[in-house]
Amino acid sequence: MTTVDDRPGEPAAPGVAPLPAAAVEIPLPLLVGSRRGWFSVLAPASGLDRPLTGVTRWDPGLSPGRHQLVLVTAPRHTAPELAGALATAGRAGAAALVVREGCLPPEFDVTGAAARAGVPVLAANDQAGWAEIGTLVRSLLSGARFGAHGATPTAGGLYELAESAALALDGAVVVTDAALRVLAFGCRNVVDDLTSETILTRRVPEVLRKRLARVRGVARFDLPGAGTRWAAAIRVGKVVGGYVVFAPGPDTPGSAPRVLSDLAAAAAAWFIDEPAGRDDEDVVRAELLRGLLTGAGSLAALSERPGTPATPRWHLASLGAHAGAPAITPDVEGGLARCARMLNPGAATVVLGHLVFVLFPAGTGSDPAGFAERLRRRASTSTGVPMVACVSRPCGTGEEARAERRALVRAATVLAARPAPVTADLADLRPHVLMTELADLAVEHPGLLDGALDVLRRDGSPRGAEYLDTLRCYFDAGGDVTRAAAELRVHRNTFRYRLRRIETLCAIDLDDPVQRFTLELQTRLLALRGGW
Repeated sequence: MTTVDDRPGEPAAPGVAPLPAAAVEIPLPLLVGSRRGWFSVLAPASGLDRPLTGVTRWDPGLSPGRHQLVLVTAPRHTAPELAGALATAGRAGAAALVVREGCLPPEFDVTGAAARAGVPVLAANDQAGWAEIGTLVRSLLSGARFGAHGATPTAGGLYELAESAALALDGAVVVTDAALRVLAFGCRNVVDDLTSETILTRRVPEVLRKRLARVRGVARFDLPGAGTRWAAAIRVGKVVGGYVVFAPGPDTPGSAPRVLSDLAAAAAAWFIDEPAGRDDEDVVRAELLRGLLTGAGSLAALSERPGTPATPRWHLASLGAHAGAPAITPDVEGGLARCARMLNPGAATVVLGHLVFVLFPAGTGSDPAGFAERLRRRASTSTGVPMVACVSRPCGTGEEARAERRALVRAATVLAARPAPVTADLADLRPHVLMTELADLAVEHPGLLDGALDVLRRDGSPRGAEYLDTLRCYFDAGGDVTRAAAELRVHRNTFRYRLRRIETLCAIDLDDPVQRFTLELQTRLLALRGGW
């Protein structure tokens, strides 16, 4: 057997495993029209109106099955070999023969040979891999078992598949993508707490994640306190594009594994046109960026990646969850990496802690804030987590990038506390970042907060907190009594009286610049620590 020529110019890959003949059939035109641009008809023979029941790779030593789609996967064939393949396919009653577009010998009369054999010849476009064609055929056939005869995947169609399976199996069915986000579900009667959490949060809970990571076919496992679960991997070619998770009910039949396998095969049609797994290039860039930000990596290695423009300067952006939103988890890294590279082909993305870091080239006329804002909006939409973003000044060395990362971590904390999710320039947040560093220093050295304010901090009555709020508004207003009084919604004479009382109680002089600066610094550090 020859190896599969997946696409012209690509390394050869293992062949497509023949799919078993299905108990159902679909019309051949359904396949041809299912993906725009995948197939073109080189020779219709006696017409395309014929049944299709499976797919197999052409082997000169074997006869294909009846109504099978025969894939001629070798990179080149002679005219006699192709004529022989068509003749054999015709005798076996095959549905059609598929060759790679542009791979026919110029002297081969494909129209005449197809007409003599009575078998149509299709050409597969470069964008369709052999494994993906096999996945598509199996998906359409499995979908037919569930009554899904449409050629174009829709969100409603995926829900219909999940609901049909839930009805047949008397349980709850959840379909996820590779990042374990819920795409569709179907359930019967009452669902358990774990399934309810999965559906309501639109994400697979942590207790299931590690189990699913090991599933490559159909698997059954028991979860402490949650009962039995079945899972089926949705395979798209060689990668896992998602999962079907099933919680059985009291009347679940013994055919559950077969039904789940069929459902996973049918659902694969929803994943063929999307990147099913992490792109190898994104993984490489993520590891290079991780090493750069956490160790002694260099920018040079990232500069050498394919599609990256030659540039000595880079921007680093951070994305984090807004206050009250769920923390960012590592499983979002792949999707955000693809999004970032679509916006800027030279970008590298990694999740460190609960923040996403994106390194992207700086250039003349570039708009780093605009890039960060577009990425923030898309990331918030795709993850369902409201995010804040901050972008650094250009970096030229690994040391500068690591220093910017430390500042961006603090900037994310500052932005998360603001009323609404925003994108900001790190340069504009430097004073606030410095204050958070000083607040951390005050935690290590609490004596830095001792002094004139002790009288107000130790006053257990409402008056102590009222006077501290008066000072905060006074400093926020830059010493403008009228504006500060308006902020507190009191008369300015009342505000002046409070200031005099504070000077008396604390034995301070607000006209003294050093005392005023010290008092303001301590007031702001106390506010950053969470209050008085």
